[in-house]
Amino acid sequence: MKRWRELGNDARANYVDQSDFESKEGVPNLKSPNIIPAHNLSLIRKEVYERLNKSNTLRLLPLDALDFDESLLELAESLENTSDIRNIYKLRKMATGTTKNAGINAEEAARLKNCFSQGRELFLAGRQGSLMVKPLNFFYALTAYAYGVIILNNPLRYRKDMLPGSHGMAYLPKTIQAQFGGNSAKGTFSDLVVAFPTHLIKTHGIEFNVDCTDSLINFFQTKFNVSLGMLLSIIPEMAEYYKLTTGKNSRCHPLEISNANDPRNLTWEFHIGDGETRPSADGVKDAFPGFLQSERHGKTVVIVPASKASTIKSCIYTDISGSLWYIDNPFYPIILPEIAAHFLITSVFSSIMRYRPDEWGSVILNDVSPSISLITRHYFSSFQRKFLVTVLRAISRYIPFASSL
Repeated sequence: MKRWRELGNDARANYVDQSDFESKEGVPNLKSPNIIPAHNLSLIRKEVYERLNKSNTLRLLPLDALDFDESLLELAESLENTSDIRNIYKLRKMATGTTKNAGINAEEAARLKNCFSQGRELFLAGRQGSLMVKPLNFFYALTAYAYGVIILNNPLRYRKDMLPGSHGMAYLPKTIQAQFGGNSAKGTFSDLVVAFPTHLIKTHGIEFNVDCTDSLINFFQTKFNVSLGMLLSIIPEMAEYYKLTTGKNSRCHPLEISNANDPRNLTWEFHIGDGETRPSADGVKDAFPGFLQSERHGKTVVIVPASKASTIKSCIYTDISGSLWYIDNPFYPIILPEIAAHFLITSVFSSIMRYRPDEWGSVILNDVSPSISLITRHYFSSFQRKFLVTVLRAISRYIPFASSL
């Protein structure tokens, strides 16, 4: 384009137009479907670069546990404002320009406002309804909010009408599994995963972004069939009940990050485990490639220079109280965002509810197995409390957590 602008009128006379010039110079058609993957990867890398090299402006927000649910609801309602949504768009998408007209317009922000309002109302309906119908209400509440999460975070999407119509994952009724990734149809779920090209780890005194570019590339190259039990094993709030009902250890391990005693440069120590149960050695090796590992007081300890923290491949979730959890990742090298894990779980539960109402009724009425009934009930009670926390961490300027439980 620069060379075309620099050509004189005499030279331009040798070409029909700029497209003819580009073609004769060997430039590929930038509208060709073959170019789209490279273009998308370029947009993702640009956004990742900005996030890794700019200070994060999301604020930790402690909320008193006594009125935690009410405070979250007030925060959710406060987001339903077109002007604020436009500001948050530029806050969360750091590659967006800084001019007045950069980002989304008021009309698009109004669409997201309606998505947020619908998601909140569906959540409230699910919270007030019986367990017989909660899965469907919660799944559609999460889907409505997911549209906003995608537009506000996904480097490839900036209008709601760009979103594919499908869910972006499949429910396999014979095996009661969720299928995603690889050549699966693109949709809400795949867009939700791409909405997290980086993964922010932020606590008091610790802050860094994990580069998830390789994770996204692998997401579209690998197809997974995953059971409901496997998905429940990676949710921090389910850790104790998962072991209680299945007899197996959860894949969630407490994680503490502290400053190491290194006078030459800022270095962090990742302490994984509770002193009794540790994650798999191979999983830790994959999650922290090339970093020094050891064992101390029954915990796995990994030394990570702060300057290289973005290169770890670890899946780390944050619970309702703001504590970190290392996930023994069953989807490596894919780092699945926690909100995406809940999307899969609620989708499977809502499919069982809709297409197998007799079996669903037997589960919640404790006619099948006390363990299955217990873990199902506990998931929905914990999800009900964490729903708005998870959503607000993805669409607002805050990272809310319960200050005391």
